[in-house]
Amino acid sequence: MAWKKIKQAECPHLTDMKEGITSDAKACACGVTGDLRMCLTCGNVACCESHNSHDTEHFKQTGHALIKPHNEKYDFLWCYKCNAFLE
Repeated sequence: MAWKKIKQAECPHLTDMKEGITSDAKACACGVTGDLRMCLTCGNVACCESHNSHDTEHFKQTGHALIKPHNEKYDFLWCYKCNAFLE
């Protein structure tokens, strides 16, 4: 599956991102410690789709659209509302 990529300037949801969001969380509430994603609106840390999809559940419950990897080797921004990686 090819993932959609868009320029950050094309994402109208970047205004929802809070500067300086951090978290010391080492695991999702379900106990998963790898493949974690951090919400860039509130700092919630949750597991990704390859585990229990708690990051997606957080988006569905809050509408917070932007995430990035938390303490991982990956470096990307994802917008749920645009359904795309932001370049």
